[in-house]
Amino acid sequence: MTLDHQAKEEVGLTETLLIATDGSRSSQQAVEVGVRLARERGARVAFVHSSPHVAATLFEQNPYTLATAEEVASVDPTLRSSLERAQEAGVDAELIVLGEEGTGSVAASIVGTAQGVGATMIVVGARGRGAVTEAVVGSVSRTVMEMADVPVVVVHSHESR
Repeated sequence: MTLDHQAKEEVGLTETLLIATDGSRSSQQAVEVGVRLARERGARVAFVHSSPHVAATLFEQNPYTLATAEEVASVDPTLRSSLERAQEAGVDAELIVLGEEGTGSVAASIVGTAQGVGATMIVVGARGRGAVTEAVVGSVSRTVMEMADVPVVVVHSHESR
């Protein structure tokens, strides 16, 4: 049995879409697509950005509790712009900063975060670096697709890099 959006709200079940962003053109497009999907589905979003620098800054500011969305937005322009886009669309949003580096670690953290927030879908941008570069440095979007147990929407930028 499936519940429509109104029925889900009545019993407190709201779908969550995880949107990974790094500020690149393709991830900005992923934010647009993900927010639109969330609005259409009556879902909320969890934006995730992996930035060791931002994670360290937030930890230095307060090592004892999780940062609020306002605190995250004040030090992370990538997540701030994503939050603003969600607010413009009337979509509830959560901000999550990861401290990982490297394709495999970032992808695993994105997938783990999606599981942790109960996401039913992951939206991620693809930079389109080309086969040779991807073979050498890897692809976060490809690795997320391989690891995830929920649908993954991969968004390519409309503009060339």
